[in-house]
Amino acid sequence: MAITREYLPLIQKLREVLFRKGITMIPFKSATALLFSGLLFASAPSFAQKTSTTPLKPFTAEYKAEVSGISGSGSRSLKKEGDQWVLDFGASASVFIASISLDETSRIDLKNGQVRPLSYRYERKGIGGKPPKNAQFDWKSMEASWQQDDEKSNIKFPAGAQDPLSYQLQLRLDLKTGKKELVYPVVDDDKVYERRFIIEADEILDTPAGKLNTTRVKVVREDNDRETWIWFAKDWDYILVQLQQKENGSDYLIQFKGGELEGKAITELPLETK
Repeated sequence: MAITREYLPLIQKLREVLFRKGITMIPFKSATALLFSGLLFASAPSFAQKTSTTPLKPFTAEYKAEVSGISGSGSRSLKKEGDQWVLDFGASASVFIASISLDETSRIDLKNGQVRPLSYRYERKGIGGKPPKNAQFDWKSMEASWQQDDEKSNIKFPAGAQDPLSYQLQLRLDLKTGKKELVYPVVDDDKVYERRFIIEADEILDTPAGKLNTTRVKVVREDNDRETWIWFAKDWDYILVQLQQKENGSDYLIQFKGGELEGKAITELPLETK
């Protein structure tokens, strides 16, 4: 079998994986055959994903939520529509006959690896429900227009600006590339505020879907009692797998319970790595 130069790093990576599993005597040709047989991609999904050059990947994720003892559920999805991407988030909870639900959608495109929000929509129903809030981002004039019922506003935004949902995609991309300065200007209504994060640690996280290899980041807030941590799955394109928030004795927890990345089920770590 003729081997082109582009496959040499993959073959070397395969030999390293096999070495960690205790298989040390494997010839170069055997490693090559195993690579092209497809066995590697069946047994090591995280390695297969890293060969993709696509900055964003479609996914679906389901979550369980608990807010001060009240249970709920949530979902996230990212899908491609033409040259654009649509990120959706939905959540719901109920207590006796009272209920609350929210839906949030961000439509974005990518410019030189940078997420650019094009439109944003937020709607909350049930307890505390309000009319939907909509925004349009004009990147030529660098101005966002907002509307909620009869209220309208326009605001200039800086380069790198995000909407209240799209910054999460940019954060994931920056974590993937190893960026350490995680600061994002977020446009909401008639103001622009700064969302800042610090990387605290890498850890194996126990979730309803199993143990996952994660990076934990913390939201930086000054003069604020609210503490928020977010965990991202390193082996699964840094999908959000847990969010925890504490404030004034209240505890808010969202945990990943299942989903798919590019049509493949998101699974827990292999037994030998736990």
